[in-house]
Amino acid sequence: MAGSVRVLHIDDEPDFASLTSNFLERECDYFDVVTETRATDGLERIRNGDLDCIVSDHDMPSMTGIELLELVRDEYPDLPFILFTGKGSEEVASDAISAGVTDYLQKESGTDQYAILANRIENAVERQQSQEAVKEQKRRLETIINNVPGLIYRCQNEPGWPMSEVAGECEKLVGYSPDTIESGAVSWGEDVIHPNDRAKVWDDVQGAIEDGEPFELTYRIKTEDGQIKWVWERGRNVTDSDGEIIALEGFITDITESKRRERRFEAIFNNTYQLTGLLQPDGTVIEANEAALSFAGVERDEVVGMPLWEAEWFQSGQQARDVVREAVETARDGELFRDEIKIQGTDGEAFIDFSVRPITNDDGDVTLLIPEGRNISELKQREQSLREQEHQFEAVFNDPNLLVGLLDTDGTVKDVNEKALEYVDVSREDIVGDPFWETPWWTEDYRAAIKQWVAEAADGEYVEYEADHPTEDGGKATVEGNFRPVMDDDGTVSRIIVSAKDVTQRRRRERELKRRNEQFDEFASFVSHDLQSPISTVQGRLELALQTGEMEHVRKAAEAIDRVDELRDDFVTTLRTGEIVSETERIELASIIDDVWTAVDPPQTASVTVEEGTQIEADTDALQRVLENLVGNSIEHGPDDVVIQMGEFESGFYYEDSGPGIDPELRDRIFTPGFSTKNGQEGIGMGMASVRQIVLAHGWAIRIKDGADLDGVRFEITNS
Repeated sequence: MAGSVRVLHIDDEPDFASLTSNFLERECDYFDVVTETRATDGLERIRNGDLDCIVSDHDMPSMTGIELLELVRDEYPDLPFILFTGKGSEEVASDAISAGVTDYLQKESGTDQYAILANRIENAVERQQSQEAVKEQKRRLETIINNVPGLIYRCQNEPGWPMSEVAGECEKLVGYSPDTIESGAVSWGEDVIHPNDRAKVWDDVQGAIEDGEPFELTYRIKTEDGQIKWVWERGRNVTDSDGEIIALEGFITDITESKRRERRFEAIFNNTYQLTGLLQPDGTVIEANEAALSFAGVERDEVVGMPLWEAEWFQSGQQARDVVREAVETARDGELFRDEIKIQGTDGEAFIDFSVRPITNDDGDVTLLIPEGRNISELKQREQSLREQEHQFEAVFNDPNLLVGLLDTDGTVKDVNEKALEYVDVSREDIVGDPFWETPWWTEDYRAAIKQWVAEAADGEYVEYEADHPTEDGGKATVEGNFRPVMDDDGTVSRIIVSAKDVTQRRRRERELKRRNEQFDEFASFVSHDLQSPISTVQGRLELALQTGEMEHVRKAAEAIDRVDELRDDFVTTLRTGEIVSETERIELASIIDDVWTAVDPPQTASVTVEEGTQIEADTDALQRVLENLVGNSIEHGPDDVVIQMGEFESGFYYEDSGPGIDPELRDRIFTPGFSTKNGQEGIGMGMASVRQIVLAHGWAIRIKDGADLDGVRFEITNS
């Protein structure tokens, strides 16, 4: 027990009072005993003196010990009071207990009773001092809790984080009362933590526990009224004597405003480090939280009782200590002090947002000071990074290859870049402030769509589009781009960025490529079909050669193979050049008819004649494919003795046979790929489509008529 213990002994017998005083001071040398022989004088001394314990007799002239006890309890309910009396009855003891006596001791003969009395006094004073210390500690903690911007909790290390204790600014932070969360009616893990952050919070906390470290994390919460807030949490596990985790304890504070400032430049400030303490008005440290202690690597006993500016945190330099002195003086005068200073931690120096806040009583007197520090070292670095990002944003915004605009959520134009202005004959000042859909980039046909895209982006959607912008020369420019929403800390769209790239040339190339691909696909089908005739000839002639042994059939098969090779070369050339028809020359039809006849290999009874002198300007290989398809068509649909005649007329050349002809109702469909007039047979319908492709590639036209000299069909191929 530190210091002296002041004891007042009241007894109407002076000799006994003096004797008791001597024995008590002999038993405990730190006892300071004063005596009074009248209860009224004792009461006055109680009211005027700083006493630790009262020892009183019961039977006294002016008032009884119990009456004195009742008066003392009215004014000093916690002051230890021992009734030391010679009248030992159950009635007196019962009345004393009812009146709130601390202890009851009956006088006896001998000196042992003084040792017992001294022990009772010592125990009563120690118990009272312990209770006062507990109250003071509780008061300090309540002061910290009531002034810390956030909540303090104790919870189970289980999914949902069931909380048994919640204190601090709970309702201010989440809108729910502490009782609601403690009762389990609202689950912190399932109702408060944002769904997208729940898994990460669990993983981060468990990882820190496994590493034996306190956990620090930043995440989003959803308040009772649906707001989204960012919070920073620090905590650690609590274990029993066996090292088993029995609970988690920590602190959660709102950092939404800090997040909002950083998100203006699309950056995130994580790992806020809150250092909190409690000071006497003169700057003496009373308490420091775990965050502050662990930051400096010190124990609480090492800093409690010393001036704040002499503590470990501020040993980085004289300037920091001078700032802390100024902060204490300012707060002691009732004003908030706030500044940025450099402090010393176990991992080196750090910049903190430092403040000292005064706490006043009902009379306005400063009774306590609360110092707080938030680590902003990372923020300083991020501010530099944000400045660099601003420069980068400007560079992207003014990209010479992109049309970029900045819109308000209602579609009002806030800014546009120089590239976008190249497409309209107006200045930036003429456009800023106008609805985007009314600007010169858009024709009337697009305005409804632009309004819809703006509305979707304002709702948080990423909108991609392709559109045509009118150009000054009366043409149009095709652009593809997007409407991108920009979110603030609450997930609310604050701006819309519109960007687009001119893809006019690319779209033109894509359309041309698509056209050519389709042409090549069709060409491949036609070549496959055109290869069938000479391949069939090879197969047929070789079968006949095997059956008859006549070499003439082998020769015919070899000629047909030569035709297959020619068609292959033609196909390769077409793929390389991209042209179905390459170089043309003046061709005598009669000069290629033998090759056509060999490739198709018609019945021996079939015949063909070509008017003498018939010529045409054409690609030889392509023209041969046309004739092979026409002859093959005549052979397939006509009799074995079909007659074929070709010749020249005023605007081109004709092909005519003695077959069954073509129904006029079908002539418009003859050249359609896949259409066939075969009945009861397989037909892929590609031969006449191949004819039409080659005819068009030459720039010709083809018409179907009834035969003029023969009874079948007549094809007229003209130059126009």
